Amino acid sequence: MELDKVNFLSFYSFQIHQYNKTLTFSNTYKHSECQVSEAAKLVSSVGNSGYYFCVCEQAIPKTGKIQFTFQILTGSEWFVGIGFRDIMQKNNFGNCYNAGYGTYLIDNHCRSWSHHNKDVHDKYLSFKFTNNDIIRMEVSIEDKYIKWSRQNNPQLTFVQLAIDTSQELYPCVGFYQTAQIKILDCAIV
Repeated sequence: MELDKVNFLSFYSFQIHQYNKTLTFSNTYKHSECQVSEAAKLVSSVGNSGYYFCVCEQAIPKTGKIQFTFQILTGSEWFVGIGFRDIMQKNNFGNCYNAGYGTYLIDNHCRSWSHHNKDVHDKYLSFKFTNNDIIRMEVSIEDKYIKWSRQNNPQLTFVQLAIDTSQELYPCVGFYQTAQIKILDCAIV
């Protein structure tokens, strides 16, 4: 019995270590106007005529809680959240804040966006953020929630409950025109 516990903890520790190393932006699952650099930890929007999205390579684990942190570097309009990669891809990773486009997001203008819940979609329920702010997200697929907070003001939080978990979900970001967002860290908690 004790050996099984040790083996489980070793495996779980390995999973955490592997996840931390592999949370990167995808060079494949992104809008054509997004450019990934710095060992896939930085994504830049190089277009000037739309809302562009980029998905991370690593899916969110189905068990436990995960936290990841994005730093807003440059630009004027951003989205941070999670999404269904396949649905976003069908929309060419453009305008993925729309209902039915597969995402759960907040934007820097205090709005929340939901793939399926009209009660929180395009509503002013979140908090403002701007250049150099660090946004921490906590996600639990088991408990079906996402929690966003701003690192320099952790009292500012927003939680979206009852998310659809019927498909794999991935961390994602979006922006309007020229902007940059960086992955800072990630941990299973």
